[in-house]
Amino acid sequence: MSSNDILLSVRNLSVGFHSESDIVTIIDGVSFDICKGEIFGLVGESGCGKTVTALALLRLLPKPTTRILSGSISLAGMDILALPLQKLYDVRGRTISMIFQEPSAALNPLLSVRTQLDEYFEYHEYAGNPQQRIDELLNRVGFPDPDRILRAYPHELSGGMLQRVMIAMALLLKPALIIADEPTTALDVTVQAQIMELLIEMQQELGTSILFITHNLNLIAQYADRLAVMYAGRIVEQSNLESFLFQPQHPYSRGLLAALPDLHAENPTLTPIPGQVPQPSEYAAGCRFRERCPHTFDKCVHKPALFETAPHRRVACFLYDPEEK
Repeated sequence: MSSNDILLSVRNLSVGFHSESDIVTIIDGVSFDICKGEIFGLVGESGCGKTVTALALLRLLPKPTTRILSGSISLAGMDILALPLQKLYDVRGRTISMIFQEPSAALNPLLSVRTQLDEYFEYHEYAGNPQQRIDELLNRVGFPDPDRILRAYPHELSGGMLQRVMIAMALLLKPALIIADEPTTALDVTVQAQIMELLIEMQQELGTSILFITHNLNLIAQYADRLAVMYAGRIVEQSNLESFLFQPQHPYSRGLLAALPDLHAENPTLTPIPGQVPQPSEYAAGCRFRERCPHTFDKCVHKPALFETAPHRRVACFLYDPEEK
């Protein structure tokens, strides 16, 4: 991976939440890169900090309670954290866009679909015909009658239809990077497959990069090129897809894969990870997974670095510390 291939570079990103008496760190020193045209997965249980990381990339964190404490975000050579607001508004939608986890909450219930799609062209210059672009995309996402959808309000559409509208909205200006935050949540399996196939088809056609956020490892196995595993606000493993699926290294990664049922077994069973993801105010010192880990030992009271175990593969676990060999 050369520097010319990298579209998004995140370095030591930390995000804090203002509690009544202190600042609680939610995201702690997160770093990863996304290459041009690749699908990069960010996986972990609910509550691990995946969505907060995504909102930080767009500087959409709720104010004044949450803010970026440190780190850098570089997108196509732009320092996102240093951009003035007016320039940032131009970057959102044009260079980077987001498919939100809950389209029914992300869309304005008081405005028609047409009004919300037209707004993109009110804030961004576009060389072509905006209406033609809207109709084209709505057709591509599976609406043979765009006018009916454009007249509708969000409450008049099903979850799958709303997600298709969100995908069309995200692709309107052909962004270089799309953040897809649990894009198939609450959809049945058939619609889920249709949504993913549509998203991948458009990604391949436009050469767009995707940050695919999910807890569904089956979807990661089908679509991601590389991935990072997040636990309690930290990246605990980074890997290419094949290495992760067949040789997961971090105990948390192994637990996630072991929790998947073997559908080919006569009596498939689940092997759950004991305990649950702690609240940010309850994060343990040192390795944050140690209270749920079957391999914990004395050194785990300290924070592990991301140890490089192979080219482009890192794991935050003292089991892979060269000093322990």
